[in-house]
Amino acid sequence: YNFVEKVDYILANKQKLNLTEKEIQNLKLFNREKLYNLTYEEKEEMIEVVEQLKKLYKIDQTKIYASGFSMGGCKTWDFVQEYPEVFAAVAPMDATFDVGQNVYGQEVVGGINEDVSVPIFYAGGETTPLPELPFQAQKCLDRMAYALKINNATAKYDVKLEDAANWKNKIWGIDGDFTIKTFDNSRNATLTMELFKNNEDKIYNIFASISEQGHDCREHTCEHAWHFMNEFSRVDGKIIGGEKDKIIAKMKS
Repeated sequence: YNFVEKVDYILANKQKLNLTEKEIQNLKLFNREKLYNLTYEEKEEMIEVVEQLKKLYKIDQTKIYASGFSMGGCKTWDFVQEYPEVFAAVAPMDATFDVGQNVYGQEVVGGINEDVSVPIFYAGGETTPLPELPFQAQKCLDRMAYALKINNATAKYDVKLEDAANWKNKIWGIDGDFTIKTFDNSRNATLTMELFKNNEDKIYNIFASISEQGHDCREHTCEHAWHFMNEFSRVDGKIIGGEKDKIIAKMKS
């Protein structure tokens, strides 16, 4: 389904889905012509949906987050590159294109974000056959370097892929300022999170890897990503949150 087809399906099954009258009216308010006309070439397509949602619902506009798995993870990176001021935090999962490319593998027109901070929780499977983590591909290493740069991390990230066999940290190249491991009983797997401080002694970056995970996205990881993102808000363009002790406590819980 595309987005409009989903709206049509929900409305057609409103009784079975027990929709309230308010929910039905909100769905009918969507600008259908505009949604139909969204094309893959228009980088604004998801931002226009966000703007529609702002009009329909009384949302807290200081706490807008983005997350996605696989191609959805690539789209989440798009938001960091092209619309950083919209989001309080993001959690792209298990995928990236090269820095400067969008979700369609095209070069971003007009340049990308180089200096607006966006708190980022990124995760990938340690046994995935796809390039998700720095030890697997240069584009992944470059993406992590980009994430640390825009968030003013104090860590020096200058590792080289050709030296991967000698990396101290075999996944990321370097350790975070703090490392936290939590066990996922449902999958018999360990979520290892590298937390990086910025120049204000706050944590805006978490790089996570999951043992025994291929190209997958799991509830345990998503819960930690949500606990991280929910600590942040964006007020008048400025990121609020990221206090070191709070983030560490959340990730250990």
